[in-house]
Amino acid sequence: MPKVEILVSKAGPAGIPVAEVLVDPSAPMAAVAATIQKNITRNADLLKRLGLKGCGACISGMDINIRHRFDEVIQVELEKAAG
Repeated sequence: MPKVEILVSKAGPAGIPVAEVLVDPSAPMAAVAATIQKNITRNADLLKRLGLKGCGACISGMDINIRHRFDEVIQVELEKAAG
């Protein structure tokens, strides 16, 4: 089963709650969508802790960012790359 990891912050860059969903490239979108629904949009305890009053039809008030999980991270020092 492909791994889906969810990181939630109460205040993201825009000042509102944000959930970052890290997905293995092999994960089917149906599995990703089901995981987001179960653990974010339909999780009443999480929504309450974030101060949101979400219902089944409304998930506004929270940013959800979905991105691929990368096993290897490349770090570049801009000063050395430019010179």
